[in-house]
Amino acid sequence: MDAGQSIHMIDPPKEMLRDLPNALKQHPDLTEVLIESSDLEATWMTFCSGYHELAAAGGVVKDAEGNILWIQRNGKWDLPKGKLEHGESLQEAAIREVSEETGIGNVTITGEAFNTFHTYEAGGVIHLKSTFWYPMRHDGIQTRGCPQAIEGITDVTWLKPPFSEEVLTKTFGSIKVVLDELI
Repeated sequence: MDAGQSIHMIDPPKEMLRDLPNALKQHPDLTEVLIESSDLEATWMTFCSGYHELAAAGGVVKDAEGNILWIQRNGKWDLPKGKLEHGESLQEAAIREVSEETGIGNVTITGEAFNTFHTYEAGGVIHLKSTFWYPMRHDGIQTRGCPQAIEGITDVTWLKPPFSEEVLTKTFGSIKVVLDELI
């Protein structure tokens, strides 16, 4: 497959959906997969069966001046998020993860979640992570944080939108979508 190539499927058979995670793994330069379906729920469930599913939650945190809370993790600009713990609600996980990863507490959820999906491989297992992003507020102004080093976080900072090209080119595409939706 050439770099930047996309796949467009219309009502793909179950076998094709089940094999899609492996196809994506074999072609990391694939930039887009568009699936059209006459039975969206069944197609989605079949697609998910090829992955180990995980749920995560995080936040787009604004301070009192409209600055957004960012972290740097493994050389990338990112937003605080993490996996749910047993028995925890999405909202509880989002608030806990923001606090743990940034050292900044006293955040409140201000609206409904926006959901993204991404895949990754760990230990030979292909995961599908569903992340629920909440708009949040912190009443301070550029409160100093403390990066959670054990998670690969090296910096916690507040940035004022619009964000520089340096930041936007060193983040994930899904983070840009989250920011467009929640700020």
